[in-house]
Amino acid sequence: MEQAHQPARRTYAFAWSEHRNPEREQATLRVWMGAVVLLAYGVFAWLRPSHDAFLTTRLVALYVSYGAITLLIVSRMSAPSVARLTVTTIADQTILGLALAAGGATALPLLWVMFWFLIGSGCRYGKRTLAVSCATALIIVTAMAVWQPWWHENLPAAIGLALSVLGASVYLSVLVDRLGNANRDLARQASTDPLTGLSNRYTVERVVDRAMNAPEANGDHATALLLIDLDGFKEVNDTYGHAVGDLLLQAFADSLAKRMRKSDTIARLGGDEFVVLAHQMRDRDAVLSVADNIHSALGEITSVQERPVSVSASIGACLLSSAASAHQTGMTAVLRAADRAMYRAKSLGEGKTVFAETRDFEIS
Repeated sequence: MEQAHQPARRTYAFAWSEHRNPEREQATLRVWMGAVVLLAYGVFAWLRPSHDAFLTTRLVALYVSYGAITLLIVSRMSAPSVARLTVTTIADQTILGLALAAGGATALPLLWVMFWFLIGSGCRYGKRTLAVSCATALIIVTAMAVWQPWWHENLPAAIGLALSVLGASVYLSVLVDRLGNANRDLARQASTDPLTGLSNRYTVERVVDRAMNAPEANGDHATALLLIDLDGFKEVNDTYGHAVGDLLLQAFADSLAKRMRKSDTIARLGGDEFVVLAHQMRDRDAVLSVADNIHSALGEITSVQERPVSVSASIGACLLSSAASAHQTGMTAVLRAADRAMYRAKSLGEGKTVFAETRDFEIS
């Protein structure tokens, strides 16, 4: 018979990250950067009045108005839109092209904006948006070289600008690839336990939150969290040292990775604590089958570097549907309940599995 549960002695802390909204950021820059350029051309048109100066100023004002409209639209939208992004990317370069065509030599200081658009598109949204921005800019430069008087008379300048746009886009494309690979490496490091190569606590949190919010969280698609604590691991560390202990943890991690399904999530929380998130569990018998597989994995590890070891597992199992029934949806509550069940498993002897009950979700 199970004894009364012992209070959980672990605290679980998770890192939260605030996701940026690049569309809103770019729309904001349209307004503020456009306002700065508008002020500069307004002063220039006042000091050196001319038809080209006034026309360029009006087109910059049009761009600021367009920026304000896009900022308002993006602020009201809850999700990104590929179509909206494509339209605004083309519109950025097109309005700039109109200003360059209308202002002639007067608008030449705006050439830097064309490259600013390329950098913003590539670094914020990737190679596809960069390609759209580059293609639009090249079409604009070609059109100006054919029809706009100043650019037609200075054809080498138009060719140089087109080649600069193309060269900058190719270089940015390579840079975006390298940054993407670096970000993926950083993301992998941030979500991986360095000792075992398994997922870490942060990854478990994300998977649990996603599973608990999924519409199919119950029934045949229920998810179970199995919290594993290694019994006898401290004795291995004390007898043979931490190096052997680390090898034992790695051996257990490798065995788990081979035995668990590809759809399951295997993680090390730290020390000798592991977690298996088993998906599509029909009932408790299915969860117990996973737990038995875990116990078997440890039973096969009888030595490390020819040193005899005897390690078993106490497992606290928690169905995420049980957490939802107890009106608990946070990762901390799920781990706390599994932790209490795991302590009861320890009290029953080695190699036991105990399920969390409704009372385990109560805060004490």
